[in-house]
Amino acid sequence: MRKPAFFLLCFLLSSCIRDVLFPGTPRFSHENVRPGHGADSTDVIPPGPHVYLTAVRFPDGFAWEEDTCAVDGPVWIDLYRDGKLVRSIPAGSAIHADMHRFRNGHLYTDFSSGEETVVCQDGLELFRFPGREALRGFLVREDGIHTLGQDRDGNGFTYRIDGRTVFRSEAGIVCGDPCTPGRLGGAFTEEEEWVFYAYGVNVDGGTEYNILRNGEQYKVLPKGSGGTILDIQVIRDKVYRIRNKTRVTVLESDDGTATLPVQGRETLVRGRIVPLKEDVLVLGAVTSTDGTRRCFLFSEKGNTCPTDGKTEISELLADGNVAAWLTVDAGGRPARLERSDGKGKPLPGDVRLISGHCLLLREGRAYLALTGRNGKANRLWVDGEETEIPFNGYFTSVTVE
Repeated sequence: MRKPAFFLLCFLLSSCIRDVLFPGTPRFSHENVRPGHGADSTDVIPPGPHVYLTAVRFPDGFAWEEDTCAVDGPVWIDLYRDGKLVRSIPAGSAIHADMHRFRNGHLYTDFSSGEETVVCQDGLELFRFPGREALRGFLVREDGIHTLGQDRDGNGFTYRIDGRTVFRSEAGIVCGDPCTPGRLGGAFTEEEEWVFYAYGVNVDGGTEYNILRNGEQYKVLPKGSGGTILDIQVIRDKVYRIRNKTRVTVLESDDGTATLPVQGRETLVRGRIVPLKEDVLVLGAVTSTDGTRRCFLFSEKGNTCPTDGKTEISELLADGNVAAWLTVDAGGRPARLERSDGKGKPLPGDVRLISGHCLLLREGRAYLALTGRNGKANRLWVDGEETEIPFNGYFTSVTVE
């Protein structure tokens, strides 16, 4: 079994401490829940919002952090609502965080067989289509389920709605991570009725970037523009991109160019664009010729964030006009959740974040689905309040609906 990729991320948010989130003792992962169903047929969901967690659960006693052998027993994908286990489905090959997700009241999974890709809802097949695709984008909209599938065998990708091909590129590489924090659609960006995505394609030895809107060409960044693009995102109908040039690194948009704080002997090795309500932020990590590394936060409007440049920043999130960023220690473990309003908080020790979707910032509250290390219990962290949810496995996402 391939070990899950551990993204050291995390995140922030807002203000007031509310009442205890889930009073009482949560049910554990061995509770009797029928595969593919809720806890029982009379389960009535009270008015929301509710906190949903997805998790991968292994048989008791299986050392999932260390074992590379086949699992002796069933593996489940579990769904928790407000700390209570409400649904379990067989995991199959969908144990990885980019192969299952909770959306609009349902648990969706996908997997590739020898020649097809299959998409399921609550453990039951919805549709399948020819070709083995890794879903880099996933959206549930009124007109159907939108997927952005990168070919598992070679280059090329397909944009589909309910499995039907809307756009196909035989050589394109999708831009964007399926588990980017704060972007539940993965490589998709939604702007009102529009669905945007971007891909790169090799043209005469250079890379041309194409931005599409609902399957039609929206903007082209030709290969002659120079430099390397690290991130592309459509924000308020404008195309933003981070570009590494020979002597300068910039944030470009349809309105102009801003120079990022990268010095002459430094190279930007990681950059991500995060929108605020009235601003655009960039999280950057640079290395210098002497091997040292530093991180920075940059605001398009010139607003400053209190970072010292020496602390490693793992991830950046935003909600409205509030930003938050996760700092990690020398071992890469989550350390603190800092905020642009100065109200940072330490995080518990011996935890990890398996996926970028284990972080959520929503209406002034920060939600982290923390997987314990070294025998520590898994827990939900909400603005510093912790609720233990013990089971043998790891969390893969947190959602509020």
